[in-house]
Amino acid sequence: MKKTKVAFFCERAYPLFNPGYQFRFGGAEVDQYNLAIHLAKNPNMEVTFYVGDFGQTIEPKTINGVRVQKIPMFGWQNKDILKKVTHAGHLFKTLWKSDADVVLTEAATDIVGWSALFLKVFKKKCLIHRLASDRDTEYNKKSASKRKRTYYLYRLGLKKADLIISQTLQQQKQLKANMGFDSQVVKNGFFIDGKIEVGDKKHVLWVGRCTALKQPELFIEMARRIPRKEFVMIMSPPTPVEPEEFLQFAANLVEKANALPNLTFIEHVPFKEIQNYYDHAQILVNTSKYEGFPNAFIQACLGSTPIASLKVDPDNFIARNNLGFVSNDEFNRLVNYVEKLSSEKISSLGAQALAYAKKHHDIRLMGSAYEEAISTLVNQRGQIK
Repeated sequence: MKKTKVAFFCERAYPLFNPGYQFRFGGAEVDQYNLAIHLAKNPNMEVTFYVGDFGQTIEPKTINGVRVQKIPMFGWQNKDILKKVTHAGHLFKTLWKSDADVVLTEAATDIVGWSALFLKVFKKKCLIHRLASDRDTEYNKKSASKRKRTYYLYRLGLKKADLIISQTLQQQKQLKANMGFDSQVVKNGFFIDGKIEVGDKKHVLWVGRCTALKQPELFIEMARRIPRKEFVMIMSPPTPVEPEEFLQFAANLVEKANALPNLTFIEHVPFKEIQNYYDHAQILVNTSKYEGFPNAFIQACLGSTPIASLKVDPDNFIARNNLGFVSNDEFNRLVNYVEKLSSEKISSLGAQALAYAKKHHDIRLMGSAYEEAISTLVNQRGQIK
């Protein structure tokens, strides 16, 4: 039986395959990484994962059943015109040489549009795109600001995609209302195997990328206001190619965090080791302006850890399932909740959180939805031919 060949294009996922590289990644990369490993276990599928060029010297090799390959210049920032043209050439060459039946992308980037354009012109493959953030549902010329090209390419990708997948019902509704595109809801998936033990609950935890939309400064302020509790902040650093003002923003945050005796600041934790911090957390704090469905929420639930969120509550899952607290963008209420949280409450909410994760976010649920979608698209494409 001929195997279905699947190709992922996700430049910043490489550190997940090789923890020796400390470039920052987010939920989109974790989604794709988990899904790729799951699909690779299917004997009827062959999975290739195309990653960015961060200076690593790797030839194509197989990691966890997934063939990992670098695209030259993929993921580079601050490209001049010549570099942009050269990068596009590398990308099109990869798409042309790839014998994949289905291409998978995630997040609002140029790669969605370039892939869709190439695939439709040459009619070689199917495209499945997954939304990463709620902002991806309202991407327009104004929100794209100086990156108008990204807006046009992203919208083209959505228009030409064979299937769009949302993380939540909220995203599905927003995408239809704001941009006019239909989508299928598939929840994020994690590997949930074996016996899960509850860790000794020691600290209040914050995990995220160093970016203004995450509002990490609020967590630092919370630690300052609650000196009797221990806080842990894991914030991946910006890359050297970021604008100078952003690098200064990050440096100021690190300085403020390190000045607090009850706050432990950690710049980098390999993905395979970070679950330990969730397992030992009293509560996970989220201070973001917006998200998609944060994988940090799922990892907190897997650690039997409740969630305290400033405003993000996708599909009202925290409130509906009694997994913690949402302060409706009132920071003082959030601080008060964390400060008064009892060990009994941590235990009861944590048990509910673990049960929720097992029921809704097992990678097998996500994987089976993708397997069905891929099979349907490949069969349809075969009939068209």
